[in-house]
Amino acid sequence: MKTGRSEILLGVMQVLLPAVPGLYVILFRPDVDVLTPGQLIPWILSINLLFILLFWRRIGWSRRERRGTAALLLLFACLPWLEFHMLPLGDMAGRLWMQTGSYCLGQAVGYTAIVLAPGWVGSQRQRRYEERVLSGREKFESRREVMEQRAKAEEACKRK
Repeated sequence: MKTGRSEILLGVMQVLLPAVPGLYVILFRPDVDVLTPGQLIPWILSINLLFILLFWRRIGWSRRERRGTAALLLLFACLPWLEFHMLPLGDMAGRLWMQTGSYCLGQAVGYTAIVLAPGWVGSQRQRRYEERVLSGREKFESRREVMEQRAKAEEACKRK
């Protein structure tokens, strides 16, 4: 399964969202030493909510898919809090460029792990299974064989 344009667009958007407040703080607020999640989360949350409201019909084919994508966008708004507490970002006082880059990298890792990687791993497993079946190393069971095995298992359970 190929990665869709919408998944790539959402991924790029999520990776770049922490950069905007980071650049604002770096350029216009030189008195700030630490970029905290309290500064990032409202920004990311508001942009993601605006995106959900404006593109509700385009973020999924079904209502369930739209709800899932909306939930993911809300989850990604909270990732900077997790990154701040898991990584030593608070110890990087005065290094706002590194903090901003760390937040962007954390968003990229989170998006890849939650959205992209399961599809990639599943397609790789499917391809390897098909290769084993086509090469004859593994037998593909027909529906009839599977039903016969289930019937035998049920009979064995009934006898006990």
